[in-house]
Amino acid sequence: MSHSIAHRFGRAAASYDAHSAPQRHAAQRLADLIAAESLPAHPRVLEIGCGTGHLTVALAEALLRRAASAEFFCSDIAPAMVAACRARLPQPHYLVMDGERPAVRGGFDIVCANLAAQWFHDLPGTLARLSELLAPGGLLAISTLGAESFGEWKSVHAALGLRAGTLPFVTTTALRNAFPGGELVIDEEVFVDRADAALELPRRLRAIGATRPVPGHRPLTAGQLRRVLRALGPAPTLSYQLLYGRFRKATA
Repeated sequence: MSHSIAHRFGRAAASYDAHSAPQRHAAQRLADLIAAESLPAHPRVLEIGCGTGHLTVALAEALLRRAASAEFFCSDIAPAMVAACRARLPQPHYLVMDGERPAVRGGFDIVCANLAAQWFHDLPGTLARLSELLAPGGLLAISTLGAESFGEWKSVHAALGLRAGTLPFVTTTALRNAFPGGELVIDEEVFVDRADAALELPRRLRAIGATRPVPGHRPLTAGQLRRVLRALGPAPTLSYQLLYGRFRKATA
């Protein structure tokens, strides 16, 4: 991840929780998927991109429901996000760390990341490095945005002859190929975020720091943005294709 991403998400730490319904939903689903796996009674957990703590809290609660305790190591590239997560849940160990270059010793039973992988510059390389941090039989579990995300936004741009600046998120096939060879399960779903007004959609993305455009994108003019927002209608939606990958490291 780049320093610009750290800066954007750091600035968004205060407003993130109020505008992150998709992230909260994905965190809960990912936590439930992890907790349903075969795990040690007292797993060591490394979280990449903890943000304000959506997955941290959901996973801690999910593991408690199955009478398991865990030792958490939570990391984020943005110091402000680490501080926000620590304020919510003080028990874990916290690290300011770039998830693409993890500076931590391995031996983890679970390495997880909720909606962070879409910001990785080198997804296959990062997943390989994260899998190396797993203990034998350990679980690497992530959620990420799929290529079909933001279809409404992209369709309106195309209909108006404009180019959307959204990043080209990963396809299900590309995500499968990005994981190291081994036992892998990928699930997917669509989460629909509904807004009371079209202007709320870009405001929400800014509020959570998710405004990184595709390289070379020229921002819309004020007039073009007004045309896009009118075309979205009075009760717009924004669809998120959520992909969940669970990789199991071999025991030997």
